[in-house]
Amino acid sequence: MLRNRAVYFSLAWLGLVALVCLAPGGAQTKKTYELMYEDIQALKVQLQELMTLAKKNQADLQELKDQVKILGDLIRRTQAEQTALKEDFRNIPVQFQLLNSKLEEVQFQTAILNDILQAIQNLTPPPKVEEKSGKPGKAQPAKSEPPAAEAKKPAVVNIPAQEMYNNAYGDYLKGNYSLAIDSFKLFLQQYPNTPLSDNALYWIGECHYSQEQYQEALDAFNELLINYPSGDKVPAAFLKKGLSLARLGRREEALATLKLLVAKYPTQEEARLAQQKINELGNK
Repeated sequence: MLRNRAVYFSLAWLGLVALVCLAPGGAQTKKTYELMYEDIQALKVQLQELMTLAKKNQADLQELKDQVKILGDLIRRTQAEQTALKEDFRNIPVQFQLLNSKLEEVQFQTAILNDILQAIQNLTPPPKVEEKSGKPGKAQPAKSEPPAAEAKKPAVVNIPAQEMYNNAYGDYLKGNYSLAIDSFKLFLQQYPNTPLSDNALYWIGECHYSQEQYQEALDAFNELLINYPSGDKVPAAFLKKGLSLARLGRREEALATLKLLVAKYPTQEEARLAQQKINELGNK
């Protein structure tokens, strides 16, 4: 458009020059023509400069368009990366739960190994002194029999610790709840302070719960929470305590217990199940 205006202006100026040249007066006309010619040459130079400037502006405009396109691509790429980051943040709780589950599994296996190690350390070898003391007479072997029997008792009690727990748990899995309760109680009598003691008490509560003996189950879960407050079965005990209270019709106590579980252990799977039960009880 700038170029067309310059050409139009040049043509108008040439027409004006032609009129002046045709006007009368020889010397004056010649001088005027020379001035006009110089002006035309100057206009040509200006026109050329304008055309050069227009080309430069066009190149700058194209460069700006390219930069805008690059910025647009960068914005789209940034938005895509932000979306990917949001998805990663959403997956963090799931990954945390998986890691937490693996950690609990490792802790459980470590507890079993510690129990086996403790059982091995508690083994007492047969006393050698009694064999020497049996030489003097017949009365001494008779007296040495009770210590020998007593020496065998720790071996009988300590060696099957893990086996005793596994057998009791196997009875629970088979549905032999009464037998499992007796076995777990025997385990607790002999091993009240092992890493598996709180587990044994928890499964006693589960056996009662499976038999719809909700008050007995509640008593077992309360005993676990009191005696083993830092055990790994505490969240599960809170959950089953709340469910037992709900089964007994004690709705307000059940809600309080389940809400406490959600507040203390928000990342545990038991907390998610407790929240579902809270919603269910709240709608009743």
